Amino acid sequence: MLNLMRSEWYKLLRNRSFWLLLAVLTVSAAAYVLLTYLDDPDDGGALTGATGLDLLAAGMAGNNYIIKIGLCVLAGFYISSEYATGTIKRAVASGHSRSKFIVAKLLVFILGSMIVAVVFPTVIFILGSSLLGIGDLPAGMSTAGYVLKCLAMTLALTAGFAAVTGAIATYLTDSGKTIGIAFVFYFFADGLYLMAAKFAPFVRTLYEYSIFNLINNYAEQFMTNADFARTIYIPVLVAVAFVGIGIAAFRRKEIK
Repeated sequence: MLNLMRSEWYKLLRNRSFWLLLAVLTVSAAAYVLLTYLDDPDDGGALTGATGLDLLAAGMAGNNYIIKIGLCVLAGFYISSEYATGTIKRAVASGHSRSKFIVAKLLVFILGSMIVAVVFPTVIFILGSSLLGIGDLPAGMSTAGYVLKCLAMTLALTAGFAAVTGAIATYLTDSGKTIGIAFVFYFFADGLYLMAAKFAPFVRTLYEYSIFNLINNYAEQFMTNADFARTIYIPVLVAVAFVGIGIAAFRRKEIK
């Protein structure tokens, strides 16, 4: 199992889409901070109001879309594309257990997704704090604690979304289909939940506790401890469940 994990990690590090995502997010975050810093406050600019903490909150809100779009692209080129190249067929034919192989691939995909997800808010906070100052939180709130909570929620939610995306990519055999279907699913999931809730009220409760709703609210600064705990354990449970679904789908899949 450890050798499979190392092999998958090596393949991830050689994946161009992974490094392209990291580069684009790093440059985008730096550009956002620099534009904020250079904005003229005399013209109503943000320089006098923005701080590193303000930019972190803004970065986390924007990360909602980065997580969804970035994971779709990474899954398509890291998982689904290997069906077309024959990599998965050779790996299965080499004698590795299907379950162990797909678990290793999904775990490495989740880890890589977490790295992608934290780049944008981390760069924004570090660079923003250097140029504009860290900023202050309301009395009784720790800056270090708040930043760690932000990162913990980002990692947990990313794990949940990555497991869902990984299961979709495991079932599909084409990178284009994976990217397209996952993209459409994520951006219409909220509307589908709310539409279904009109006919089945319990669906609204399911939506409130789903990762699709949690990611819309995880950037709130005044989150209660109960909400924070929910934002951590629900995505983790979702990740475990969808890794299991990915295993079941891969074990039954005909690999050509």
